[in-house]
Order: sequence, then C-alpha cells, then structure tokens
Amino acid sequence: MDLKEYNLSFKGYWLDNNRPELPDFSGSYLVYKCVYNQEANTVKLLELMYIGQAENIRDRIEKHEKRDVFLKECKNGETLCYSAAEVEKDSLDIVENALIFAQQPKLNDACKDKFNYDPAEFHLEGECSFMQYLNFRIN
Repeated sequence: MDLKEYNLSFKGYWLDNNRPELPDFSGSYLVYKCVYNQEANTVKLLELMYIGQAENIRDRIEKHEKRDVFLKECKNGETLCYSAAEVEKDSLDIVENALIFAQQPKLNDACKDKFNYDPAEFHLEGECSFMQYLNFRIN
C-alpha cells in the first residue's frame, strides 16, 4: 500500500477582528493567542491553542462554539489570530486528526490520544508557527 502524503501550506495570519476576511475554502485552521502592536502593525504570536477543520473556514470561525473559551485564554492586551491551509473536503478528518495528534494543542479534546487512519505523511509550510512538527509520519 502506498503511503498517502498531505502537503499543507498555511496562509495567514488574520487577527480576530478581521475574521470576515478569512478564506472560505475547506481546510484546517489554527487558533493562536497573540499581541497586536497597532503602531508597528505587527503581530507577536504567543501560543497555538486549538486546531480545527471546516468545509468553510470563514463560516466556521465566525460561528465557533468555543469562541468564548478561546477569548478567556487571552489576557489584557492579547487577542486571537488565525491561520488556515486548504484541504480537500474528503481529507479534512484525517488531516485534523493528524495535526491534533502530533501537536497536542491544549484546547482540543478529541483526537489527542490516537490517530484513527492508515499511516500517512504530513508536510507543513507557511504561516504555522509553534507547530512542533512540520514534517512527520504517523504509522
């Protein structure tokens, strides 16, 4: 059996108040805690808190049921920031499971203990800071 490979190119970063500008493609998304410096127009990422997937990234993040949980993690002067990678709809569950299993973000509950699919390789690039593994294989 050939080993399936997934190549993810993360785009971003979008500040929380720019959620309407997020892409509407299907894919995986990363939720970060960050500090935005308005004068310098820079973002300092502090922590990767959550990994998810959606058939429409923008709609999912706009209506996310854990939004209040994400915001409670932010201290004064901190906000949320997002990054996203396009993933084919039929691969969303596999990619999400692999990313959560490999990265172990603190606000994800499911998929941390087991990879539920056939062995696969994953290659990540782009705007995906704090990802512990950029190239990994799960057997």
